[in-house]
Amino acid sequence: MDSKNEHGHISIGRDESGMVLRCGFCFFFVLFGYFLLRPLREAMGVERSMGDLRWLFVITTAISLVVVLGFGGLVSRLDRRRLIPIAFRAVMACLVVFILLLEVGLGERAQLIAGYVFYVWLSVINLFMMSIFWAFMADIWTLGQGKRVYASIGVGGTLGALLGSNFVWWLADEIGPAIQMGIAVVMFELAAVMVRRIDRLVDQRSRTQEQRTEHSELAVTPVGGSWADGVGALIRSPYLLGVGLYIVFLAVSNTLIYFTQANLVVDATDELSGRIALFAQLDMWTQLATLMVQLFVTAQLIKRLGIGIALMLLPLVTVVGFVSLAWVSNRPGIESWQVFAVFAAFNAIHRATRYAVIRPARETLFSVVDTTQKYKAKPIVDVFLYRGGDVAGAGVESAIAAAGIGLMGMVMVMMPLAVLWGGLSIALAVGQHRRASGGQGHYSETQTHTTGRCTPTAVEK
Repeated sequence: MDSKNEHGHISIGRDESGMVLRCGFCFFFVLFGYFLLRPLREAMGVERSMGDLRWLFVITTAISLVVVLGFGGLVSRLDRRRLIPIAFRAVMACLVVFILLLEVGLGERAQLIAGYVFYVWLSVINLFMMSIFWAFMADIWTLGQGKRVYASIGVGGTLGALLGSNFVWWLADEIGPAIQMGIAVVMFELAAVMVRRIDRLVDQRSRTQEQRTEHSELAVTPVGGSWADGVGALIRSPYLLGVGLYIVFLAVSNTLIYFTQANLVVDATDELSGRIALFAQLDMWTQLATLMVQLFVTAQLIKRLGIGIALMLLPLVTVVGFVSLAWVSNRPGIESWQVFAVFAAFNAIHRATRYAVIRPARETLFSVVDTTQKYKAKPIVDVFLYRGGDVAGAGVESAIAAAGIGLMGMVMVMMPLAVLWGGLSIALAVGQHRRASGGQGHYSETQTHTTGRCTPTAVEK
């Protein structure tokens, strides 16, 4: 039974709290490790020129397709209990290689190339790890439960990101990249250990109820099929194509903001260490804003307004942000630091909305799809289509820069895009509801298809 607070708001059920805590810790370790590496990646990405940064986006997209298709092959052959820890430890092995390269003392040209390789690698791996983590969450929580608990799980990730960003900010001048990578290795290993603990808790509860659940069966049984099943599932499903298009729109908007940030930071400082610290500061303030939204807004917003309205918030924030930034930058007498301050506020609000509201809302979209779609099609959507959106956004930004229309060009692009994006949000919410109701032969929201922890309450139904 779910407990409620004095105002009648749904809280985490007593029998769910242990699982939520473990999931939150797992997400904490993943994002702590990633945010140790993120400022280093951002600084390396703009080390040479903005033109090189655009090409890195194209290369990243191509590599991401290879990675997700290869992962689809592993999913076909390995059970999930081995799959996720192996995936995390493959990331750790790559980091060890980067540490060794840094320690041998590369020449200037080799160091530049190694930095670009690291940029591409981390740009693929971060989305890959997020996709695996949330596919795992979609396995162990039903749709109704996900609407309640995803925000709480996200708090763990936000705390990890916040501490990781602060760690770099405080020690950017004292520790080198090799130490940052070494600590990240430890964090990813702890995440892999936590995955195993979550699985053990699932098994314990399954044995207590004397039944084998879908989740416990999946943990020890390969999904089967072939490496190309994810592509086929994506092409055949209008619902998944809609989710993919939403991700592309999200990536385009994020890339336009990303290049705006990169240009402002390059103008602010030419020193690598200065860029690392500045990017880390932006991350820290964003994570603080995200934490506040997750703690006090997300669960009630999704519950009261629904998935469709929640998904529509990001298009609205993006348009308002670019309009505000264009208006401020065109005012007479405005100094560069003032423009940067407005951008920092816009960036923090956009990313807080993306992480605290959009992330849990869009991850519930995968709670109503089958196992093949979760572990084979979802990485294609989350990694390849996202990076494809990055390339599209980079192309748009390049055209705007060539035309010399600056921030007003961003506004002209985002307004019609936001209209399409908002309409798609409503369509996805309708599609999710239809699937959750069993209209297309997928999971019912009231079906306990995962951990055997509890049946969703009447409120969830």
